[in-house]
Amino acid sequence: MKKSIVLASTVLVTMSLAACGNQSSSSKNTSSSSVKVTKKATSKSSPSSAKTQTDRFNNKEYGIMGYLMLSETNASKLASTEKSTGDSDGMKISKNGNTYTFEVFPMGHSTNVIVNNDNVTVKYDENTDGSGMGDKNGSKTYSKQELASKFANQKDEIDKVIKKYNLDSNADTNNSNQQAAPTDLDEKTEAVLIYAKANGFDTLDVSDDNDASMELSTADNGRRTVGYGSDGDVQYQIDGNNVTYWTLDHSDDTPAYKQKMVEHTTTLSELKQEFYTPENHHQLTVDIIADNMEED
Repeated sequence: MKKSIVLASTVLVTMSLAACGNQSSSSKNTSSSSVKVTKKATSKSSPSSAKTQTDRFNNKEYGIMGYLMLSETNASKLASTEKSTGDSDGMKISKNGNTYTFEVFPMGHSTNVIVNNDNVTVKYDENTDGSGMGDKNGSKTYSKQELASKFANQKDEIDKVIKKYNLDSNADTNNSNQQAAPTDLDEKTEAVLIYAKANGFDTLDVSDDNDASMELSTADNGRRTVGYGSDGDVQYQIDGNNVTYWTLDHSDDTPAYKQKMVEHTTTLSELKQEFYTPENHHQLTVDIIADNMEED
């Protein structure tokens, strides 16, 4: 038991080292026109500078950074942590597409780090009620820009972690060839968001007197179909980040069974931004419907 506690602490303990802030200095100029010129030049160069910073790192490196940020440790500590083989004590890191899984043995808890286009989402076991740890029920999202800024001086140690756990074995070797996952959403959540886009978010009913469950199935034409078994059902196909969906044409009084299907397009990224961010307060409704969705 003591060995397990020490190991978990080694991997997950908060490091006390504080990152040194970049210091900058500028000379004062009493000319107001000079100040204005300086500000203008700074604002123009900032976006380019931020882009250059994020492009320095590939998806594997961002996968490691996401875990380091969550566990509040550093790359050197992770690189020196004992590697688990079989069921032995230590750390295991594996890669599946753009999802990186970190497992601590013998504790048994794991963390998934999903690398998206512009950010990194970390799903981890969180103790919410004191009864035990959940199954990746906690979630945090970091921008690639903030990760690149925080861990810029740890790149060499991060690359040692990647090499130690053989994360390059079946992966692209540079950032330009890596296809980032469009979102971290599961299939049912995607289906709910597509339905909300097609019919309006207010059609998602989670009131106490509503016992209807949304259904997810496959139509005869091979398209996925989501809805309540009515003329509001939506057929869709997903190709990477691109979504094509079809709805019945309700523009006239033609009976539903005679109506044609109208094609629409959107992206998973747009759907997530519109309906599934903390800012728009829709996540709870979407999660309830997705959790109760029936699949055929």
